[in-house]
Amino acid sequence: MNGAGPTREETLSRLDSIQARSLERLQEAGPDRALLVELLEAACLLELAKIETTRVDPTSYLQHALDVVAQMYPVYGVAATISVPGYEPIEVHSGEPPAGDRRYPLVGDSVTLGVLVAGEPKADLGPCDGFFRQVAAQIAQGFSSVSHSQQLRREAASATAARVASQLPDEHIVDGLEELALALASFPAVIAAELVIDHIAVGPPLRLRSGYWDNDGHPHSVDSVTLDLGAAGRLTARIRSADESAPDELAVQAVMEYLACSLDRIATTQALREQAETEPLTGLGNRRRLQRSLDQQLSRAQRYGERVALLLLDLDRFKAVNDELGHETGDAVIVACAEALRERTRGYDELVRLGGDEFVVVAPVPDVLQARQLAEDMREHIARRCNALLPPDWGLTATIGVAVYPDAAVDPESLLRAADIALYRAKDSDHEGVVVAEPAVADITSATLGRHPRARRGLRRD
Repeated sequence: MNGAGPTREETLSRLDSIQARSLERLQEAGPDRALLVELLEAACLLELAKIETTRVDPTSYLQHALDVVAQMYPVYGVAATISVPGYEPIEVHSGEPPAGDRRYPLVGDSVTLGVLVAGEPKADLGPCDGFFRQVAAQIAQGFSSVSHSQQLRREAASATAARVASQLPDEHIVDGLEELALALASFPAVIAAELVIDHIAVGPPLRLRSGYWDNDGHPHSVDSVTLDLGAAGRLTARIRSADESAPDELAVQAVMEYLACSLDRIATTQALREQAETEPLTGLGNRRRLQRSLDQQLSRAQRYGERVALLLLDLDRFKAVNDELGHETGDAVIVACAEALRERTRGYDELVRLGGDEFVVVAPVPDVLQARQLAEDMREHIARRCNALLPPDWGLTATIGVAVYPDAAVDPESLLRAADIALYRAKDSDHEGVVVAEPAVADITSATLGRHPRARRGLRRD
């Protein structure tokens, strides 16, 4: 035994049996008919009092209450209409839709909520107006209790989501966004929530879901709230409710505004931190930023099954540029190379100058082929931009080693090492300007790497 209560179908089946037995007894009863009707009315009111009022939504409560009356009391059908501020009008019925001759106001907390309509009795029950007035009073009281409970749950859910959105952490942003999606999915009558975040603070556009999104064949209402932040990005929350009632759009809007403020704050913090991690000549990141970026990018890639490319490149014959054309020209070439990289990357890709003529690009990619195409495009663009500053016959080129997570390595140090070895192989080749690390590179031992001059240097990157 698991201790779970009876389902709604089990309850209605039991009440159906009670009604059938009651009709038989009423038809057979003589002088005891009035007593049987009184007992039946009391049992129906008692069953109404048992309905859960703290965890259901108003529509479900009202439907359940009418089902209890229609299935327990010998009447062909009952209906109710509720129309109160803050809710869409609710119209439900159980059994045959009643003609509307017997109408009883639903009054809760001295406010008229709607009307209860009772159909024809299935047997001679005598005067029943008093009973249906009691039913209307009990349903109105239950509906008020359900509405109050739902309002408390809505306020609690809104407060939780607002707190999560406004206190989004600077470092573990995705963890905070996942918690926010869960908080949105916890709103009353909501079964699922989705966040679509396109903001420079989180890197590539991110889609997070919480709750039940599978197509189960039942109609569900999906409402969206979108904030267009202009150049900063775009935020969207999609809320899936359990029925046709719309979620609290104003509460979701407020949460998204809190989220926008948090992301702007994080972006500002990131910009200030980048100033301390910026190489002065080119404005690109330094080694410290590379380590932080790799940690963040690989953590995200591992979580969502993505790939990240690390491109390690240097300029061929750059020493000759400095020796023959002067360091001023050499600096101009370095700046031109940095500009070429910026023009071929996205705002959330990381660009780093390790020193001298060595650069690193960290970029999320869909696959290894895309990583190679990115490297080839960069190599061509770098040559075009840099050679524009040099004599016509100079022909400066770039060589690029590419390593893709998780194909070539699964941690930052190994990924950089794999790219370093791929760059060494490209340098050692007469015709390949781009070499992509093979998966086996990640398994090369330190002893083997020690035989490669570039690999030994790569091991010291930290």
